[in-house]
Amino acid sequence: MTKNSPEEKYTYMPAAKKTDAIPLWFCFPATYMIGMSSLGYLYLFRLFDENADVLPQRIFTDTRKTFHSPEKVELMGFSFSFEFDFLGLFKILEKYKIPFRSTDREDGSPLIFGGGPVLTANAEPFADFFDFIIIGEGEEIIDEIIQAYKEVRNTGNKKEKLVRLSKIPGIYIPSFYKPEYNSDKTLKKYLKLMDKAPDKVDKRYIKDFQKSIYTPIVAGKSVFAGMFMIEISRGCPKRCSFCIASYLTLPSRYPYYEAVKNAIDKGLEYSGKLGLLGALITEHPDFDKICRYILQKREEKDFEISVSSLRADTITPLTVKTLVKCGQKQTTIAVEAGTDRLRKAVNKNLSEENIFKGVKTAYENGLKGLKVYGMIGLPTETQKDIQKLAGLMIRLKNENRGFNLTLSVSSFIPKAQTPLQWSERPENKRLEQISNFLRKELNTHKVHYKPASIKWDYIQSVLSRGDRRLSVLLERVYELEGSLGSWNRAYRELTKDKFMDIPDFNWYGLRKRTYDEVLPWDIINIGISKDQLIRESEKIFNAVKSGY
Repeated sequence: MTKNSPEEKYTYMPAAKKTDAIPLWFCFPATYMIGMSSLGYLYLFRLFDENADVLPQRIFTDTRKTFHSPEKVELMGFSFSFEFDFLGLFKILEKYKIPFRSTDREDGSPLIFGGGPVLTANAEPFADFFDFIIIGEGEEIIDEIIQAYKEVRNTGNKKEKLVRLSKIPGIYIPSFYKPEYNSDKTLKKYLKLMDKAPDKVDKRYIKDFQKSIYTPIVAGKSVFAGMFMIEISRGCPKRCSFCIASYLTLPSRYPYYEAVKNAIDKGLEYSGKLGLLGALITEHPDFDKICRYILQKREEKDFEISVSSLRADTITPLTVKTLVKCGQKQTTIAVEAGTDRLRKAVNKNLSEENIFKGVKTAYENGLKGLKVYGMIGLPTETQKDIQKLAGLMIRLKNENRGFNLTLSVSSFIPKAQTPLQWSERPENKRLEQISNFLRKELNTHKVHYKPASIKWDYIQSVLSRGDRRLSVLLERVYELEGSLGSWNRAYRELTKDKFMDIPDFNWYGLRKRTYDEVLPWDIINIGISKDQLIRESEKIFNAVKSGY
């Protein structure tokens, strides 16, 4: 029995388990309420649970009881979606007295594996904590992992198990590689410790993306209580230069219309709340038909629909009327920058005309408000771009009286595996000045302003482009309870040791890279070449040089 709570409704049938089924803990590095709102995590759990060879249990940071004892668990997986998930990873490992580092875990310990966008993009700051890592989409590879593990399950040798798993395309074994560094602290190369280890690990992804993934377990106690989530799209074809979600999930894919219809019908059997998920759901080739089907079902039954965001130039009366009819009062659009020039530079091909038209359509068709998402510190940004961002919001407010508009701003984080992975990030002081300017301008005109923490964005930038030398720092940060102040304290303490050679935070988080520098994540092949990323990066700066 795998159910954790009487308030859970399973939308699938778990497999009858074999007597020797593999005891597996599938972990989410946060609380039950947060984990049970993650469609990706729950769907992968379903795949384990539908396999007769696996007896899985969901584990969260606040899990109290387990039906597997830690000594009996053979595989222990972690869904890893955000850089700061390492704190939850450590909390769970510590709770069950499992050593953090792969090298400290003996042959009898469970094999610890992880997957998710952060590890696919750049696993290196976290690599020492995993025995193996899934690169790409987990549902493509889970059955292969279980089958391979069964072949070596009874061997007492951990290395032998990892050698077998390493033969699966898309599996990265960090202990099979040793990074070597140059005198200037940059990465020189990876030394292969196993001859048959691949030079690069290729991302796995589902090529035949026909069915719609939906909530396997509807939870009454989750962040989105009782919501049935349906994946409408995977990836985004727009390829904004800063967007890791777009590049990691290439190519963008969409489930068949009939599959989405069936998922909607299924959801309404279990819930009165449906969530449509995807980076750009309106790009689905049959999105209008999906809206009409939802409106048709709404005539038969009262239910709610929720979407996280829309793209301004795809907002239509039909889309808005569907959301309003089904109870959604506001949503989010991303404009990123205040000028057409800067938006075009970072491949956010969204004109000011598109933005005004989209907001007007949302307003006139019944939405009560929009959160407008922007970004400061983008490459080539000027003071004019910042002033225009404030001006854009003020004009939107003036032209849509009574419409609730909020500007939510984060600061630019150079993300691995994107065209801006080499780019410089402005210093925190400069970003604070920009944020303060926007706050003052918008408050004067009574426009709501909600900035993200620039200091936390800075730490995220360090981790985004980090390497294995950060692992000892992450352990110390956890010991200091993970607060913002713990990062500088941990760094000061560790670097007092003359043998502890960790580059400083600015070196990781702010520094501009040259195109010929070996990057920690070069060992991963996400399906787009480095040369192509360079060409896309150069477009931004060539446009500035040409006077655009």
